[in-house]
Amino acid sequence: MHKYKEFTYRVKSIILAVLGWEVLFWILLYQILNVFGVFSENSTGERVVFLEQGYAWYLILALLFVIIFVLQLFQRNRMVQQLGSEGVVANILRPVSSIRAFWRYFLIRNAIVFVILALMQPAFGNKKITAQTNGVELVFAMDISSSMDAKDMSNDVSRIEAAKKAMVQFVNQAPAGKVGLLVFAGSVYPQLPLTADKVAAKMYIEELSTDIMSNQGTNIGLALNEASIFFSEEKVKKVVVLITDGENHEGGLNSAYSVLKENNIELLVLGLGSKKGALVPKSSEPNSGYLKDDLGRSVISKLNEGMIKNIAQDAEGSYIISSDAFPNISKLLTEINSSDTTNEVDLEFEVKENRYQWPLSLALVCLLVLFIWETLKIRKKFA
Repeated sequence: MHKYKEFTYRVKSIILAVLGWEVLFWILLYQILNVFGVFSENSTGERVVFLEQGYAWYLILALLFVIIFVLQLFQRNRMVQQLGSEGVVANILRPVSSIRAFWRYFLIRNAIVFVILALMQPAFGNKKITAQTNGVELVFAMDISSSMDAKDMSNDVSRIEAAKKAMVQFVNQAPAGKVGLLVFAGSVYPQLPLTADKVAAKMYIEELSTDIMSNQGTNIGLALNEASIFFSEEKVKKVVVLITDGENHEGGLNSAYSVLKENNIELLVLGLGSKKGALVPKSSEPNSGYLKDDLGRSVISKLNEGMIKNIAQDAEGSYIISSDAFPNISKLLTEINSSDTTNEVDLEFEVKENRYQWPLSLALVCLLVLFIWETLKIRKKFA
């Protein structure tokens, strides 16, 4: 006759072991990641970065597994108590092992955590890769004057937010090997030199704000002159995408057109805003109030459609005008894809070495050990 206690789990002991392992595991993991600079952005040495940090939320699954595991232990013990006598229990149920239960938890739980860490794609060290891409260099000349904060795009979206969405579309869909970015208002500021790192380009785009510059205005001529020196000397197609509401300008456009033509640079213009216009906020901060003129009247910014058309025509380029929160840039993308874009260029650059194989291997080891252990257990049972 089996002893009654052989049919129940030692829940308190198992919970203590589970808590002990959880504390030890997370302390060890923290220390390991800390050594590799995960929590120190100022680390000068090699550091681990997670390329898909959003998957960290899936670690909640490990907590849910622990909760379900403990609840099952209590449920088993409660069922044994309800059955009553040892004889009835022995005829219906099989003996259980608290040690086996813990090791089963240990293997399954670790497999879950290591799979999630693999999904987070830890990257460590750099590797050089080569790629062949269409020979297009694309430079954005982005207007960040205060009028770009006016919300006259669809769905009450500001012009600058619509501009960001358009630029991300360009980066994702244009056959550009390298991308650069400059911003302008009354003056010009080079924001991102020409780079093949499109991830970095999109990060810079997302961080754009009209608060970057205090010198207001819309010096398009100066911006186009500055954009022309962004490009390399390689024989590739060179494109400037000017994004503005065309609110006003400060001259110098004719000389800018000459520079673009001399360097065989194509100009595309994306005009954002509406004819009706909208009030101009004092800053990009919420509830900052609106600008007023010398007479105390609120300043209304309207799209200068005529200027945008003239700029595109005088530079022998193309343009589109949009008041949509997600501008349709297909016409300009077609221009970039046309003619000289078939010239291919070999690129060589460094990227982070993805090490997802490390935690994934640990997860597979845990599952393999569990499978072998359960298989041997079944064979022993029927031997």
